[in-house]
Amino acid sequence: MTAPATNSTAAATGALTNMAKATQQFIADVLTEKPDKLYRLDDYPAIRTSLFDNVKSAVNRRFPLRNDRYTLGLEDVDYDDPEDVDVDEQKRMLLEGKSSVRRLRGSWVLRDAATDKVVSKTRRMTLMRVPRISDRGTFIRNGKEYVIGSILRLEPGVYCKRKPDEVSAQFNIKQGTGGGFNMVLNPKTGTFQIRRGTLNVPAYPVLHDMGITDDQMQEAWGKDIFMANKLAGNTEKARLAATKLYNT
Repeated sequence: MTAPATNSTAAATGALTNMAKATQQFIADVLTEKPDKLYRLDDYPAIRTSLFDNVKSAVNRRFPLRNDRYTLGLEDVDYDDPEDVDVDEQKRMLLEGKSSVRRLRGSWVLRDAATDKVVSKTRRMTLMRVPRISDRGTFIRNGKEYVIGSILRLEPGVYCKRKPDEVSAQFNIKQGTGGGFNMVLNPKTGTFQIRRGTLNVPAYPVLHDMGITDDQMQEAWGKDIFMANKLAGNTEKARLAATKLYNT
């Protein structure tokens, strides 16, 4: 192991902090990774392989992390445990309160950003423990067996629906890249609102702050709808609501 420089520990800590900030995006990558091939919903061996491959691929894509002085990377990333275990081993885990996981391991390497020389390198260690799905479609955690029957998830995109009193578009954002919201049109008033959680914000000030000009909005909506939205959005209440939306 290369002897670390005096300030390498602080640098490594800072880089690991950046890694923590990337955790949510990493989870999104794993959950939304599309398989290379189609398989049946009950083909658990194929699902298990796909899960392990996706996690390993997401880890490799997440690194290296860089700042002006250092680069934090990973080497020798791979699993040390078998992809599957037999029924007897699963029974032992259940009786002993264990979890069925597969360890993803690798070595952390801290390099000087300018010279690419190794400042510090760890031994090969466990990066994470990835849950192992059984051929029954179950997960064993702390001696208990869990079943996930089905998970319904909308693909990222825009989904429109119409009700008697409103027309809305749901903006389903890819996990880890931002918050979802709804754009709602009141047919009676012709005004648009951005709805997120319990917040209802006139769309005009938000779109204006994003750099969309009055001419662009009027061209898209027509003069009457544009004027109705501008009137609804040019109030102190609307501005306070928009500020609150930005801070959520």
